[in-house]
Amino acid sequence: MYLTVCCMARSRGPQRYFKRAMLRRMSWNFLGRKRNCYGISIRSVRRALQHSNRARSQKKKSMKQLWETRISAACGEHGIGLSQFMTSLAESNIALNRKVLADIAIYEPRTFQSLCEFCKQRSSEMGLGAATLSAPSGVITRGML
Repeated sequence: MYLTVCCMARSRGPQRYFKRAMLRRMSWNFLGRKRNCYGISIRSVRRALQHSNRARSQKKKSMKQLWETRISAACGEHGIGLSQFMTSLAESNIALNRKVLADIAIYEPRTFQSLCEFCKQRSSEMGLGAATLSAPSGVITRGML
């Protein structure tokens, strides 16, 4: 309880303590004045938070790239392309994401081989047969020009 308005304004309240305590918890692993001095540590913590925010999206991109590389290599062993493999899975309503497919390719090669055989069969059924059909009458395509 404050006796005057002036005392209340002078006292920055408990929020100042908790704010600084939170900053100290976030900067505990820094060295030197970055950890001990509030003015310097707040800049370092803000910069670290910016880097961590950017690194989260970079990690997602790099993991997706790694999974696609692994799946592509495994598909290459079985004689099917990555895009053809993924398209056949999507058309067949097989809902396996890249992470699961990469794990299957590494730890269960026979299962992945059966998936590749299924996709080859599916693409032979659906792929070239649909492309060789003649265009319906009254439709102009690029091949006609």
